[in-house]
Amino acid sequence: MNTALVAGLKAEPMLADAFAAFTAAAGRLEGSYHQLQGEVSRLREELEERNAALGLSLAENERMRMGLSRILEALPSGVIVLDGNGRVSFVNPEAKRLLGDELLTLLTRVGRKPNEEQEFCVGAESKKRWLVVRTAAGKNELVLIVRDVTAQREMEREREEARRLIALAEMSSVLAHEIRNPLGSMELLSGLLMTSDLGSEQRKWVEHLQAGVRSLSATVNNVLRVHTLGVSSLAPLQIGAVLRSAVRFIAPLADQNGIKVWTDMELCDAEINGNAGELQQVILNLALNAFRHTTEGGQVKIRARVEERTVAIAFSDSGSGIPEEDLEKIFEAGFSTKNDSPGLGLAVCRKIVQQHGGTIAARNQNGATIRMEFPIL
Repeated sequence: MNTALVAGLKAEPMLADAFAAFTAAAGRLEGSYHQLQGEVSRLREELEERNAALGLSLAENERMRMGLSRILEALPSGVIVLDGNGRVSFVNPEAKRLLGDELLTLLTRVGRKPNEEQEFCVGAESKKRWLVVRTAAGKNELVLIVRDVTAQREMEREREEARRLIALAEMSSVLAHEIRNPLGSMELLSGLLMTSDLGSEQRKWVEHLQAGVRSLSATVNNVLRVHTLGVSSLAPLQIGAVLRSAVRFIAPLADQNGIKVWTDMELCDAEINGNAGELQQVILNLALNAFRHTTEGGQVKIRARVEERTVAIAFSDSGSGIPEEDLEKIFEAGFSTKNDSPGLGLAVCRKIVQQHGGTIAARNQNGATIRMEFPIL
């Protein structure tokens, strides 16, 4: 038999075995490939699910961040965040508004202990503000919460001022009551002396005494009147008679100040609903106010007319007038342009006139003029 033929017959089984082994390996490789495809598909689906969840989480985080940012921007308190190195990483608009250029100055003054609260005064003297800064610890950061307590401090100051004024008013009323009785006795005695047989020089002394007593009495009555809430009893009276009596009452004061008092009254028997004592206090206060603002040798004129259904009384002086910016202030209690006046006289005048149903106003006309109007009965 041919040797080559024998060798070929022997190689065929080996080739078949090799082909079978190759086929088996290819089958196993294909199975592994299908398994790998399945695993890749599963991993892709899982990755897509995780990416979707991560996207939702990122979107939620963004919404939370935006919401937190809006909250911080809308907060009525300032918020400042410092990182671990003490540098400013966030400042909300309210903190910028409250601190302005003083942000860095405040950061150098504020403590860094958590849960600590400190109070600072910032701003110029005319625009001074009080701020409270509270520290709160975060993760690797420090949060400063700034509140403006200026309004609270102002309210506390006003309450303290009100308590002081009430105490002062009570003390003044007590003193005024204690002083008024002896003043009344002095006024009565000085009036009796004027009716006695005195020489001209002694009469002049008594007139000066009367002027001093009446001036002091006006101050005492103003103190009592400005703190009185009640309304005096009113009754029909002839306003002309009350005015003439009041003019006689202020005559010693005018003489003492070297001022001439002129009267021009055309009231006939006009009646108003009033209180003679209160109206005399009004004329006395107006006279004292005019005398303070009129130089010696000047004059004060009192004019009274019936105008339709009202009595109009104008009290004018020859002084320098009232500054325009003070025309609306002169009837406020405590306001005065003179250091020697407590600023109660015109406030009391307004109070009494209003309780009589009248009006009072001031204007400048060759000096100052204060005009009052009362309804006629």
